Amino acid sequence: MKFTKYDLILSVISGVLFPIAFTIPYAGIISWFLLIPFFMAIENKSPWNAFRLGTLTGTIANALGFYWLIGTINRFGGFPYPISFMFHILLSLYSGLLFAIFAYITTKLGLFRRPGLLSALLIAAVWTSIEFLFPFLFPYGITNSQANYIPLIQIFDLFGMYSLSFLIILVNVTLMRVIKKLSEQSPTPSLEILTSLVLIALTITYGFWKINVENKRIAEAPKIKVGIVQANFDFFEKNENNEDVVSKRHRLMSEPLGSPDLIVWPETAIQAWIPMSSKFLVNDGEIVVPEIKGTYFLVGGLSYNINKINQDKISDEDIERFNTAFLTDSRGRILGRYHKIKLLLFGEYLPFVNYIPALKKISPATGDFTPGNELNLFEIKEKGIKIAPLICYEDIIPSFSRKLVKKGANLIVNLTNDAWFGRSYEPYQHLVVSVARAVETRLYLVRATNTGVSAVIDPLGRVVAQTEIFKQATLEEEVGIMNGDKTLYTRIGNVLPWGCLAFWVGFAVVTRLRRTI
Repeated sequence: MKFTKYDLILSVISGVLFPIAFTIPYAGIISWFLLIPFFMAIENKSPWNAFRLGTLTGTIANALGFYWLIGTINRFGGFPYPISFMFHILLSLYSGLLFAIFAYITTKLGLFRRPGLLSALLIAAVWTSIEFLFPFLFPYGITNSQANYIPLIQIFDLFGMYSLSFLIILVNVTLMRVIKKLSEQSPTPSLEILTSLVLIALTITYGFWKINVENKRIAEAPKIKVGIVQANFDFFEKNENNEDVVSKRHRLMSEPLGSPDLIVWPETAIQAWIPMSSKFLVNDGEIVVPEIKGTYFLVGGLSYNINKINQDKISDEDIERFNTAFLTDSRGRILGRYHKIKLLLFGEYLPFVNYIPALKKISPATGDFTPGNELNLFEIKEKGIKIAPLICYEDIIPSFSRKLVKKGANLIVNLTNDAWFGRSYEPYQHLVVSVARAVETRLYLVRATNTGVSAVIDPLGRVVAQTEIFKQATLEEEVGIMNGDKTLYTRIGNVLPWGCLAFWVGFAVVTRLRRTI
């Protein structure tokens, strides 16, 4: 069946509503029904027509939700605005393929045309597995829109954030069928309604119970004082030529904090290149961090390593450049290093530049960083702290924090420079998406950002302190060191989305076999 203007309008409605759920506080409630128009549009379509409608919905959702990428590509890639806009549309089209693939699979299997609970569960399973497996530039899911609803998100410590994705899609399907029942002759979705209500009730009940449990754990946990410095340097201010000014402001803003156990500076707070051989955080013979007795520093900076030595001339290709987090004591002695693994496209690297060197001429402003290859744990034994350091948007990748917690981390610290994205809504989106990491692991998450939002998130996902964007600010908060048993999610990982994949693929195989017999 061909799609009509009515189908296009329905697809556009869902595409417009989708980013609203992430950008307006407490607007996440609309996630529970915003996909109904899209589902109605693809319900009776051929797989390829459904694919096209899904592409439309997904492209609109990502183009509006990530509008700030236009400015980012312009500033950091050095591309003019028309080219930046084109790249943004292409990236939105790519990310929108999640909707398209979902639409193709569900219509190919005829799931929307099948009444009953089984088809509703299969639709939810298809979405959940694709959302989990899809290689996003910035990993996120429909679940992230629920960050403000604290009782709902407690389920993350059991099955991860994708468990709520499954439930949200199931409710969307159920409500669509209720609307169809009211407007035309169709079966009453009794089992879908009952199952949705039971799962919502169980999720909320678990949430309130867990809130009581974790509040007690938080109260009983040993505490440390953490200071956060938000020095607020715009993109054009923060460069190697301005290193003395950048470092000095971070030092001066750290001193009034007193003597916290840990002071955190954001990503690339130090613009000088520190050699891997250096044992101290030194620039031009001067220790970068202030000497505050009893205080340790977690500092974002730049480091390099020369691969070839004992040769007359070292080429640019012989130097590895890293976006690095340094752990130091108050004398600047380097106790640990972590190199950022997940680099930012158009900011820290260009794809295919090794194969097409001419690309570098098109975007000379793009960095040439080397990704790290190991998730390192920082340990401060005398304080009982084992830190999971994450740089930039690594805090929105569930596997990173989970692996570090399995290594023994009892505190997550994220160093970020969201000046990359200008005065946009991105810093708030970044904060919202990071909330799930605290709940999944039941650890405090400390975020130090260059221009905001710097914040402290407790193990229940509550933002207990935060700064405004593009303002110089410091935070000093008491943070619990959450030792004890690892969460179920930390132990078993993403069993649920893998199970969803097996569920619908198994159904497809069995259905195909029945047709051939």
